[in-house]
Amino acid sequence: MKKFRLAVCVFLCFVFSIFMFAPTVAVPSAESGEKVIVGGFPIGIAIDVGGLLVESVTGVSTDYGTAYVEGLQRGDIIKSINGTKITNIDDIFNNITNDDVNITIVRGGEEREITVRPITEAFSGKPRLGIKVKEKIYGVGTCSFVRSDGSYAALGHEIYDGDTGVRLPQSGGKIHSCKILGIKKGTRGEAGGILASITENVVYGTVTVNNNYGIAGKFEAEVPFAESLPLASRDEVTVGPAKIRTSIENGPEYFDIEIIKAARQSARREKGIVFRVTDKRLLSLTGGVVRGMSGSPIIQNGKVIAAVTHVFLNDFTKGYGVYADFLNK
Repeated sequence: MKKFRLAVCVFLCFVFSIFMFAPTVAVPSAESGEKVIVGGFPIGIAIDVGGLLVESVTGVSTDYGTAYVEGLQRGDIIKSINGTKITNIDDIFNNITNDDVNITIVRGGEEREITVRPITEAFSGKPRLGIKVKEKIYGVGTCSFVRSDGSYAALGHEIYDGDTGVRLPQSGGKIHSCKILGIKKGTRGEAGGILASITENVVYGTVTVNNNYGIAGKFEAEVPFAESLPLASRDEVTVGPAKIRTSIENGPEYFDIEIIKAARQSARREKGIVFRVTDKRLLSLTGGVVRGMSGSPIIQNGKVIAAVTHVFLNDFTKGYGVYADFLNK
């Protein structure tokens, strides 16, 4: 039986809005005409956190009430305990005692060593750290394109943990098959979203890049809904009619948009394009741009020019695009 995970992406897929880590060095404009398999189909994304992410500090139930282990904080990434690499919750149980333990964590992007003393739980009589953790961050996005060598670009913006706000280390991950279940329309101040299930046992490929411009890696399965289109240089992009290729029901479809701004960017930056959804059917079904469309390729004059990245929270009919030049790198 297939294993599904329900995921609703936030701020186009996860909760992402401030990403300033990527270098702003000059990037040559892409050579126009390179043929790629155009995306527009949904993907499930599972990003490794590089250990165990402390989602919350819950405390430990003792005979005298709830007690808290001093030293660990929400948002810490546990890398090792007493020198043993930690990858799942069982690794914690197997490597702590009632004595002090040395834990390597990442906090605020910096690795550090802390010493903590576990607390004995009343119910089990075993030492506990009193934390809730997770191994991966899950979400849903859209594939932008796949090159002939199997490298792909998707999502159009960085992934971080929406619960804790923690930026994730470059620790890898996988992309999976994904099935759309429905659409939630946006409400005042909150963008709508695509409701989808991730089929974890159907792996599309790997994630090796996670930065301001999306995720990238190798697509190792047969690309669904395959259709080839050339890439365009950002110098070819003009204000005027265009389309996005995205999935809101059974598979990728083309919907009309209008590019209302195309910034001339000589350095690698986000939000080079501002567009407005003009397609009446898409507006009727979604209200405009919704979470989960991030990564949807933008097409103009028969070429892939960009990918959807963010939505205007005060006007869901408008969104931003990142130039195709800056993806998959």
